[in-house]
Amino acid sequence: MKEKYSYESLKDLEPMDALLFVSLALFIIALIKREAIETKVFFMLLAISLVLFSCWIIYLNLQGSFTADDKAVTFGKFSKKRIEYSSIKSIDICRSTVTRRQKRKRYAKLVEWITFHCEDGDHKFAGVLVPERERSSPGSEMSMYHNDWSVSPFSRLKVYIEEQMK
Repeated sequence: MKEKYSYESLKDLEPMDALLFVSLALFIIALIKREAIETKVFFMLLAISLVLFSCWIIYLNLQGSFTADDKAVTFGKFSKKRIEYSSIKSIDICRSTVTRRQKRKRYAKLVEWITFHCEDGDHKFAGVLVPERERSSPGSEMSMYHNDWSVSPFSRLKVYIEEQMK
């Protein structure tokens, strides 16, 4: 079983945000101090800023993926995390909404979390079920997902792993 999913970070401030902040900071510093610094330094700061901004764009467009075979499941985005079925004690799936407000508008996205409780600790991965969109009416954000919950990527993965563990 091999599938791609829309990766969601488990952290409040992820590396993607840091890339953007550092890129903008270098760009602003280069523009403000261009009179006081040498031309080479100015263009070096702009080049580094451009490279970091390009990395941010690439990072935004990468998708997570998982591959499950008869012995283990491997998750990856940049690096790979392999989890052997023999080390898995249990698997939990939960869903939640991530909301934010911007200019008097409310945006929400539906995120699914899969947690592997293993001998060496817990491993948690998240994927976006429904991309962020404006929520104009109050109500349950869970209604954003119009499919059967059993067809979500992590639900299918859980069923597959449980069958392999028997």
